[in-house]
Amino acid sequence: MHVLVIGGTQFFGWDLVEQLLDRGDHVTVFSRGRRRPPFWDRVEHVPGDRSDPRAVAAALRGRRFDAVVDNIAFQPQDVTSVLDALGPGAGHYLLTSSGAVYPDFAPPDVFRPVPEEAADLSLRGDGGYAEGKRACEQVLREQQTVPFTVIRPPIVQGPRDPTLRGWFWYQRIRDGGPVIVPCRYPAPIWRQAYSRDVASAVVLAAGNPAAFGKTYNVAGAEIVALEEFVRLAADACGVPDPVVVIPEDDLRREAPWYRPPFLHRFVLDISRATAELGFRPTPLDQWLRDTVRWHLEAELPPAPGYDRRAEERALASRRGDLRPSAG
Repeated sequence: MHVLVIGGTQFFGWDLVEQLLDRGDHVTVFSRGRRRPPFWDRVEHVPGDRSDPRAVAAALRGRRFDAVVDNIAFQPQDVTSVLDALGPGAGHYLLTSSGAVYPDFAPPDVFRPVPEEAADLSLRGDGGYAEGKRACEQVLREQQTVPFTVIRPPIVQGPRDPTLRGWFWYQRIRDGGPVIVPCRYPAPIWRQAYSRDVASAVVLAAGNPAAFGKTYNVAGAEIVALEEFVRLAADACGVPDPVVVIPEDDLRREAPWYRPPFLHRFVLDISRATAELGFRPTPLDQWLRDTVRWHLEAELPPAPGYDRRAEERALASRRGDLRPSAG
């Protein structure tokens, strides 16, 4: 296949290009050219700024591809500019959307895996990230030019993660001190996605007629609580269990500046991707070790709030609650 990748020079876009090349595909990367991964001499590069519709048109008009993978569409015009430039030459349009398009669920729905049909694609006019992704999906559903597929991952982790969300936990684990995990209801339990798994799901769907007009949740197989995640990450770092559980209300009073990530309950149903695409997620212990290793070996800035790490340690020592919370 000849595949155009928009957003192919970092994170799971990087992984995607490598997997397509390994499969034997011809890959064209549309980017500004600021990053040049090791595969650069194996791909065709089309320079351009995807946020500029005129630049997209000038770079892509008249080209033909078997598939277009768009990893960095955040506003509807991002999609329309590509469709306008390529028309049927887009072949098969694959959009990397987000679990953010789902509404915030309350009990009892929050305790059930979330199927693709549960998304709320209505627009609220707030202009936020989720709004933009919903609008991008709507553009694809309303157009009649090319078949499309939507991939919806939740939080994605892995090597070269530009968000560094997991670094909040990994840096604290690495220093050997206690790590505070808020206790809340409903308990933070989720499936996250491994960056290389997101890429592999796209490869499985690209050009696959079974995926035309479909949306797929893509995430890991394991459902893990935040406390257990921190313990698994500690094991990957080779340090003893550091978890100190403190009720969230107490944390708000005693340490309002302590704002860790992953405090949500969000479990995607991935049965459609496994059944229709043959998607097989990487085991959590394997991808977490790879992810932690990259963070520990990279030269990264301090994680958010790490300048108050001494206060965290003091609070953990005062509370000293090492018992796991009720799930």
